[in-house]
Amino acid sequence: MKKMIAIATGMAVLFASCVSLSDREMTATERSDARVIGSVTATFNSFQFFHIPSKKNIKNKAYLALKKAAGNKYEGNIDIRNITIVGSGSGWTVIPNVLPALIGVPVFLSVAWVALPVGGVISVVIGNVQKITATGDVVLLSGEAGVSLTNQIEGAMDNAAKTLIDSIPQNATVAILSVYSDNRETAEYVIDEVEYKLVNSRKFQIVDRRRLEQIRREQNFQLSGDVDDNSAIAIGNMLGASIVITGDISGSGSSRRLVLKALDVRTARIITMARERF
Repeated sequence: MKKMIAIATGMAVLFASCVSLSDREMTATERSDARVIGSVTATFNSFQFFHIPSKKNIKNKAYLALKKAAGNKYEGNIDIRNITIVGSGSGWTVIPNVLPALIGVPVFLSVAWVALPVGGVISVVIGNVQKITATGDVVLLSGEAGVSLTNQIEGAMDNAAKTLIDSIPQNATVAILSVYSDNRETAEYVIDEVEYKLVNSRKFQIVDRRRLEQIRREQNFQLSGDVDDNSAIAIGNMLGASIVITGDISGSGSSRRLVLKALDVRTARIITMARERF
Protein backbone atom coordinates (compact mmCIF):
# COMPACT_ATOMS: atom_id res chain seq x y z
CA MET A 1 0.00 0.00 0.00
CA LYS A 2 2.78 2.37 0.95
CA LYS A 3 4.61 1.50 -2.26
CA MET A 4 1.49 2.31 -4.23
CA ILE A 5 1.23 5.69 -2.48
CA ALA A 6 4.84 6.42 -3.38
CA ILE A 7 4.26 5.43 -6.99
CA ALA A 8 1.16 7.62 -7.13
CA THR A 9 3.19 10.47 -5.64
CA GLY A 10 5.87 10.03 -8.26
CA MET A 11 3.37 9.94 -11.11
CA ALA A 12 1.65 13.05 -9.77
CA VAL A 13 5.01 14.83 -9.90
CA LEU A 14 5.23 13.96 -13.61
CA PHE A 15 2.09 15.89 -14.51
CA ALA A 16 1.48 18.39 -11.72
CA SER A 17 3.63 21.20 -13.12
CA CYS A 18 3.54 20.85 -16.90
CA VAL A 19 4.76 23.88 -18.87
CA SER A 20 2.55 25.78 -21.31
CA LEU A 21 3.99 29.08 -22.60
CA SER A 22 4.06 31.34 -25.63
CA ASP A 23 6.71 33.87 -26.63
CA ARG A 24 7.73 36.38 -29.32
CA GLU A 25 4.32 36.75 -30.89
CA MET A 26 4.42 38.90 -34.02
CA THR A 27 3.06 42.43 -33.80
CA ALA A 28 0.97 44.00 -36.57
CA THR A 29 4.06 45.89 -37.80
CA GLU A 30 6.16 42.73 -37.88
CA ARG A 31 3.45 40.88 -39.80
CA SER A 32 3.62 43.54 -42.52
CA ASP A 33 7.43 43.81 -42.61
CA ALA A 34 8.37 40.13 -42.31
CA ARG A 35 7.48 37.04 -44.31
CA VAL A 36 6.86 33.62 -42.71
CA ILE A 37 8.86 31.07 -44.71
CA GLY A 38 8.37 27.95 -42.57
CA SER A 39 8.36 26.51 -39.06
CA VAL A 40 10.73 24.52 -36.86
CA THR A 41 10.48 22.32 -33.75
CA ALA A 42 13.00 21.65 -30.98
CA THR A 43 12.95 19.51 -27.81
CA PHE A 44 15.05 19.62 -24.64
CA ASN A 45 14.82 18.74 -20.92
CA SER A 46 14.41 21.35 -18.19
CA PHE A 47 14.74 20.75 -14.44
CA GLN A 48 12.19 22.65 -12.33
CA PHE A 49 13.37 23.43 -8.83
CA PHE A 50 10.54 23.01 -6.33
CA HIS A 51 8.31 22.28 -9.35
CA ILE A 52 8.24 25.96 -10.31
CA PRO A 53 9.03 26.55 -14.01
CA SER A 54 11.62 29.24 -14.72
CA LYS A 55 9.63 30.84 -17.53
CA LYS A 56 12.38 33.24 -18.58
CA ASN A 57 14.98 30.47 -18.74
CA ILE A 58 12.68 28.10 -20.63
CA LYS A 59 11.73 30.78 -23.16
CA ASN A 60 15.38 31.66 -23.75
CA LYS A 61 16.40 28.01 -24.22
CA ALA A 62 13.45 27.45 -26.57
CA TYR A 63 14.34 30.49 -28.69
CA LEU A 64 18.01 29.49 -28.97
CA ALA A 65 17.12 25.88 -29.84
CA LEU A 66 14.65 26.99 -32.51
CA LYS A 67 17.05 29.58 -33.93
CA LYS A 68 19.71 26.86 -34.29
CA ALA A 69 17.23 24.52 -35.98
CA ALA A 70 16.15 27.29 -38.36
CA GLY A 71 19.78 28.11 -39.20
CA ASN A 72 20.32 24.51 -40.30
CA LYS A 73 17.30 24.63 -42.59
CA TYR A 74 17.00 28.18 -43.95
CA GLU A 75 19.32 30.95 -45.15
CA GLY A 76 19.09 34.73 -45.03
CA ASN A 77 18.16 37.28 -42.40
CA ILE A 78 15.84 35.04 -40.38
CA ASP A 79 14.38 35.08 -36.90
CA ILE A 80 11.88 33.08 -34.83
CA ARG A 81 8.40 34.35 -33.94
CA ASN A 82 5.10 32.96 -32.59
CA ILE A 83 6.81 30.47 -30.28
CA THR A 84 4.66 27.84 -28.52
CA ILE A 85 6.22 25.92 -25.63
CA VAL A 86 4.69 22.78 -24.09
CA GLY A 87 6.18 20.63 -21.30
CA SER A 88 5.38 17.12 -20.12
CA GLY A 89 6.77 14.69 -17.61
CA SER A 90 10.19 13.34 -18.60
CA GLY A 91 11.44 9.82 -18.14
CA TRP A 92 14.17 11.31 -15.98
CA THR A 93 11.52 12.03 -13.34
CA VAL A 94 10.37 8.41 -13.26
CA ILE A 95 13.73 7.15 -12.05
CA PRO A 96 13.87 8.98 -8.67
CA ASN A 97 10.12 8.82 -8.09
CA VAL A 98 8.85 5.42 -9.17
CA LEU A 99 11.85 3.10 -9.25
CA PRO A 100 12.71 3.46 -5.53
CA ALA A 101 9.11 2.63 -4.65
CA LEU A 102 9.28 -0.58 -6.64
CA ILE A 103 12.44 -1.77 -4.86
CA GLY A 104 11.33 -0.48 -1.46
CA VAL A 105 14.30 1.67 -0.45
CA PRO A 106 13.63 3.21 3.02
CA VAL A 107 14.18 6.87 3.80
CA PHE A 108 16.68 6.13 6.57
CA LEU A 109 17.34 3.17 8.82
CA SER A 110 16.00 4.91 11.93
CA VAL A 111 12.71 5.73 10.21
CA ALA A 112 12.39 2.68 8.02
CA TRP A 113 8.78 2.26 9.13
CA VAL A 114 7.86 5.29 7.01
CA ALA A 115 8.73 3.25 3.88
CA LEU A 116 8.68 6.34 1.64
CA PRO A 117 11.37 6.03 -1.00
CA VAL A 118 14.41 8.25 -0.70
CA GLY A 119 14.21 9.16 -4.38
CA GLY A 120 10.58 10.10 -4.02
CA VAL A 121 11.29 12.41 -1.09
CA ILE A 122 14.16 14.12 -2.91
CA SER A 123 12.19 14.63 -6.09
CA VAL A 124 8.98 15.73 -4.40
CA VAL A 125 10.85 18.32 -2.34
CA ILE A 126 13.52 19.52 -4.80
CA GLY A 127 11.74 19.45 -8.17
CA ASN A 128 11.13 17.50 -11.34
CA VAL A 129 12.29 17.21 -14.96
CA GLN A 130 10.12 18.41 -17.83
CA LYS A 131 10.51 17.41 -21.47
CA ILE A 132 10.01 20.67 -23.40
CA THR A 133 8.75 20.78 -26.99
CA ALA A 134 8.96 24.19 -28.69
CA THR A 135 7.63 25.19 -32.11
CA GLY A 136 7.99 28.53 -33.87
CA ASP A 137 7.55 30.32 -37.19
CA VAL A 138 10.65 31.19 -39.21
CA VAL A 139 10.36 34.70 -40.59
CA LEU A 140 12.46 36.43 -43.23
CA LEU A 141 13.05 39.99 -42.11
CA SER A 142 12.98 42.69 -44.80
CA GLY A 143 13.39 46.04 -43.12
CA GLU A 144 17.17 46.37 -43.08
CA ALA A 145 18.42 49.42 -45.02
CA GLY A 146 16.92 48.16 -48.24
CA VAL A 147 19.24 45.11 -48.40
CA SER A 148 16.68 42.30 -48.35
CA LEU A 149 14.18 44.54 -50.16
CA THR A 150 16.72 45.04 -52.93
CA ASN A 151 17.14 41.27 -53.28
CA GLN A 152 13.38 40.77 -53.52
CA ILE A 153 12.88 43.51 -56.11
CA GLU A 154 15.31 42.08 -58.67
CA GLY A 155 12.78 39.94 -60.56
CA ALA A 156 10.13 42.66 -60.58
CA MET A 157 12.63 45.20 -61.86
CA ASP A 158 13.79 42.90 -64.68
CA ASN A 159 10.21 42.36 -65.88
CA ALA A 160 9.32 46.05 -65.63
CA ALA A 161 12.43 47.09 -67.56
CA LYS A 162 11.62 44.55 -70.29
CA THR A 163 8.12 46.04 -70.63
CA LEU A 164 9.61 49.51 -71.09
CA ILE A 165 12.20 48.33 -73.61
CA ASP A 166 9.56 46.54 -75.69
CA SER A 167 7.13 49.49 -75.68
CA ILE A 168 9.23 52.66 -76.00
CA PRO A 169 9.86 53.70 -79.64
CA GLN A 170 13.34 52.85 -80.89
CA ASN A 171 15.88 55.73 -80.99
CA ALA A 172 13.81 57.77 -78.51
CA THR A 173 15.73 60.08 -76.17
CA VAL A 174 14.90 58.78 -72.69
CA ALA A 175 15.37 60.37 -69.27
CA ILE A 176 14.79 58.36 -66.10
CA LEU A 177 13.67 61.01 -63.65
CA SER A 178 12.57 59.46 -60.39
CA VAL A 179 11.31 56.45 -58.49
CA TYR A 180 9.44 57.27 -55.30
CA SER A 181 10.06 55.05 -52.26
CA ASP A 182 10.21 55.32 -48.48
CA ASN A 183 13.71 53.89 -48.80
CA ARG A 184 15.97 56.28 -50.71
CA GLU A 185 18.72 53.70 -51.29
CA THR A 186 16.26 51.30 -52.91
CA ALA A 187 14.83 54.06 -55.12
CA GLU A 188 18.27 55.06 -56.38
CA TYR A 189 19.20 51.41 -56.92
CA VAL A 190 16.12 50.91 -59.15
CA ILE A 191 16.93 54.07 -61.14
CA ASP A 192 20.53 52.94 -61.73
CA GLU A 193 19.55 49.39 -62.71
CA VAL A 194 16.75 50.44 -65.09
CA GLU A 195 19.07 52.93 -66.75
CA TYR A 196 21.70 50.20 -67.15
CA LYS A 197 19.17 47.85 -68.77
CA LEU A 198 17.96 50.54 -71.18
CA VAL A 199 21.52 51.43 -72.19
CA ASN A 200 22.38 47.76 -72.74
CA SER A 201 19.36 47.31 -75.00
CA ARG A 202 21.10 49.70 -77.48
CA LYS A 203 17.69 50.91 -78.66
CA PHE A 204 17.57 54.41 -77.11
CA GLN A 205 19.50 57.58 -76.46
CA ILE A 206 19.75 57.95 -72.66
CA VAL A 207 20.05 61.44 -71.17
CA ASP A 208 23.36 61.91 -69.32
CA ARG A 209 22.82 61.76 -65.59
CA ARG A 210 25.05 64.82 -65.13
CA ARG A 211 22.49 66.91 -67.00
CA LEU A 212 19.75 65.41 -64.89
CA GLU A 213 21.73 66.26 -61.74
CA GLN A 214 22.08 69.85 -62.91
CA ILE A 215 18.33 70.15 -63.49
CA ARG A 216 17.72 68.44 -60.16
CA ARG A 217 19.70 71.13 -58.35
CA GLU A 218 18.10 73.96 -60.31
CA GLN A 219 14.55 72.64 -59.84
CA ASN A 220 15.18 71.29 -56.31
CA PHE A 221 13.63 67.89 -56.87
CA GLN A 222 14.90 64.55 -55.51
CA LEU A 223 15.73 61.50 -57.62
CA SER A 224 13.82 59.44 -55.04
CA GLY A 225 10.99 61.96 -54.71
CA ASP A 226 7.45 61.86 -56.08
CA VAL A 227 7.27 63.78 -59.38
CA ASP A 228 3.85 64.39 -60.94
CA ASP A 229 3.26 64.03 -64.70
CA ASN A 230 3.25 67.78 -65.42
CA SER A 231 6.57 68.29 -63.61
CA ALA A 232 8.05 65.23 -65.32
CA ILE A 233 7.11 66.58 -68.76
CA ALA A 234 8.50 70.04 -67.93
CA ILE A 235 11.81 68.52 -66.76
CA GLY A 236 11.86 66.30 -69.86
CA ASN A 237 11.60 69.37 -72.05
CA MET A 238 14.52 70.98 -70.21
CA LEU A 239 16.58 67.85 -70.81
CA GLY A 240 15.63 67.56 -74.49
CA ALA A 241 14.09 64.14 -73.86
CA SER A 242 11.22 62.74 -75.89
CA ILE A 243 10.34 60.12 -73.23
CA VAL A 244 10.53 60.44 -69.44
CA ILE A 245 10.27 57.58 -66.97
CA THR A 246 8.97 57.87 -63.43
CA GLY A 247 7.90 55.26 -60.91
CA ASP A 248 7.17 54.29 -57.35
CA ILE A 249 7.55 51.43 -54.90
CA SER A 250 4.55 50.91 -52.62
CA GLY A 251 3.04 48.38 -50.24
CA SER A 252 4.66 46.36 -47.45
CA GLY A 253 5.56 42.82 -46.45
CA SER A 254 4.83 40.32 -49.20
CA SER A 255 2.46 42.75 -51.01
CA ARG A 256 4.94 45.26 -52.44
CA ARG A 257 4.60 46.65 -55.93
CA LEU A 258 6.93 48.36 -58.40
CA VAL A 259 5.35 50.68 -60.97
CA LEU A 260 7.30 52.28 -63.83
CA LYS A 261 5.63 54.69 -66.26
CA ALA A 262 6.88 56.08 -69.59
CA LEU A 263 5.46 59.46 -70.69
CA ASP A 264 5.62 61.05 -74.13
CA VAL A 265 6.94 64.58 -73.48
CA ARG A 266 5.34 66.04 -76.63
CA THR A 267 1.81 64.64 -76.18
CA ALA A 268 1.81 64.05 -72.39
CA ARG A 269 0.45 60.59 -73.19
CA ILE A 270 1.38 57.52 -71.17
CA ILE A 271 3.14 55.19 -73.62
CA THR A 272 3.35 52.22 -71.29
CA MET A 273 3.13 51.30 -67.63
CA ALA A 274 4.75 48.30 -65.95
CA ARG A 275 3.29 46.97 -62.67
CA GLU A 276 5.12 44.15 -60.91
CA ARG A 277 4.49 42.62 -57.47
CA PHE A 278 7.32 41.27 -55.34
